[in-house]
Amino acid sequence: MPLFRRPDGKLVQHLPPMRRLLPHLMKSRSESVVYFEQVIDLSGTLGYLAGRGQAFSLFQVILCAAVRTLALRPRLNQFVVGRRLYLRNSIELSFVVKKAFSDEGGMTMVKVAFESDDTLERAARRVDQAIGVGRDEKPTSSEKEMSLVTRLPRFLVRFLVWGQRALDYFNLLPAGLIRPDPLYTSAVLANVGSLGIDSAYHHLYEHGTASLFAVIGRVQKTPIVNERGEVSVRDAVSIKLSFDERVADGFYCARSLELFRAFIEDPELLERPPE
Repeated sequence: MPLFRRPDGKLVQHLPPMRRLLPHLMKSRSESVVYFEQVIDLSGTLGYLAGRGQAFSLFQVILCAAVRTLALRPRLNQFVVGRRLYLRNSIELSFVVKKAFSDEGGMTMVKVAFESDDTLERAARRVDQAIGVGRDEKPTSSEKEMSLVTRLPRFLVRFLVWGQRALDYFNLLPAGLIRPDPLYTSAVLANVGSLGIDSAYHHLYEHGTASLFAVIGRVQKTPIVNERGEVSVRDAVSIKLSFDERVADGFYCARSLELFRAFIEDPELLERPPE
């Protein structure tokens, strides 16, 4: 048992021996990462969005689908720190916001807290508000912190990074440093499709607690094989995921991703809270 409690999660107890041992065998996220690709048929999704007068965006649907999946499959919302497994206290998603669509336009990362019973409408409002904050000329709290730290000499920056990781390892990192940090989150999503770019696999950060990274590519015509073995060309999107396998086994993760797919392909399921 740890001596101190974490402000962002509670210790998962009564784990099988193998699950308890994994964080000792695979000490880092980069050593534990598993890569997976989902190609999702958007025929019904795009029709749904058009029928709602573009009240929602595809990215908002994907974010809400992620929230609903994490709510129904809570083992995905776990993280490893200090060789121990924790269940996160809340559902939070972080994503990159480009301040301007140009080569010179900067980027920032924002973190949004969701409720487990959020509908698509409520989730979309939270996302819009976060994007507005990210595109504001006023720097975010994390940007202010990075600006201050990077002005220091390199040896001091190195010491601060080491100190932060040491405090986090022993659950001594203050909540005031965890809450605004976008890498202390359930998952990180990058919507590179909005820039006309194909999806790519992304590494997991050692900093923070994010156990899942999803990269969303551009919508494009893709051959899709149906249950009868018939091939048709549909609008589809490729989502490439990087996942820390110490958090949950592959079977649990695979079933969770199929649920994630179902929510994206049929957004009407997200219009009402989960039962």
